[in-house]
Amino acid sequence: MTPQESREFTARLEQAAILLLEMEIYRKPDDLARRFGLPVPVVRYWWRQTDQKTHPVDQNQLAPREVKVIRKASQTLEGWEKVKRYRPECGARLPGGKRCKRSVAIRSPEGWGMGALADRCRLHGGLSKRPRKK
Repeated sequence: MTPQESREFTARLEQAAILLLEMEIYRKPDDLARRFGLPVPVVRYWWRQTDQKTHPVDQNQLAPREVKVIRKASQTLEGWEKVKRYRPECGARLPGGKRCKRSVAIRSPEGWGMGALADRCRLHGGLSKRPRKK
């Protein structure tokens, strides 16, 4: 996953989380984060950046379009579990000429502005303190 793809995926996660919080499918960001295995500080940050206005919907009276939107948002957030489990390989060159097969690192909550996944494993600079120069 390239850094650009990681940023786009993180943006989709953010939109889906905010949608479910605004529709009061989940009442608190913490509940949503725990349900989908997202870092709690990240979801709290996303929610604080919005106007935090909710429009509760009656789950028994939903239109088919609203049901589809809620289902798509939930599927997007469930995709995080798969991405977390099946992360791409690091691919850094090793001294023997081979490529590193370790999976890329998941960034800390403070770094999710650059995307959820780093482009390298921990050993090869995925979670270094300074940004890597290309």
